[in-house]
Amino acid sequence: MSNTLTVLTLVALSAGTALIICRLTGNRLRRALLAKLWHAVHVDALTGLPNRAGALDELGRRYADHRPLSLGFADLDQFKALNDTHGHEVGDRALQHIALVLRTHLPDTFAARIHGDEFVFAWHELLTDALAHAWHVRHLVSAHPLRLPGGELVELRMSIGVAERSLTSDLRLLMHHADLAMHDAKTSGTGCAPYNPHHHAVVVVPRPALRVRERRHAPAPETSGSTER
Repeated sequence: MSNTLTVLTLVALSAGTALIICRLTGNRLRRALLAKLWHAVHVDALTGLPNRAGALDELGRRYADHRPLSLGFADLDQFKALNDTHGHEVGDRALQHIALVLRTHLPDTFAARIHGDEFVFAWHELLTDALAHAWHVRHLVSAHPLRLPGGELVELRMSIGVAERSLTSDLRLLMHHADLAMHDAKTSGTGCAPYNPHHHAVVVVPRPALRVRERRHAPAPETSGSTER
């Protein structure tokens, strides 16, 4: 009888231990799956930087902090020409190269790739100091050219617009301000520019079918000697 009880006790303990192990394994597996899902949703697969969802998530936390906050909105100069000349694979390598430069030289700066060749930066600084950071980012990118397989070096340049949140309490509108400032930097050729309050941007305007970013790559319209009537 005692042997039977001993056997039953051992069986019960083994079953209990197995159940605990299964639960622990299940919890670890669940956490691992959730981590992979979060990574897929918030991280850009090409560069390893936060994507748009990851940027909005992190910037939302920073926005809740009452410290000064400025955003930089960056766009690569002549990126379409790079793709057209060397192919989209080289374009992808250029984006990966920029991400590596940012991680290596600016590990404490928040940077995200939110779409195509567009990047967003965040600094807990007022506008003047944030502009200095933006100029530093631009210098770093241009100072580290991309080396092609044949050895050719391709210089990369960014145009960066900067806006601070003192003009708005809406994160998406702040990003829009920085985007408009980037277009000012692009069209003026200055490289970096602050948001100009004369834009009077109080709402995020949906992108038209062909905005400045696309028009800058379009061929210039032909001119003729005749005058339109």
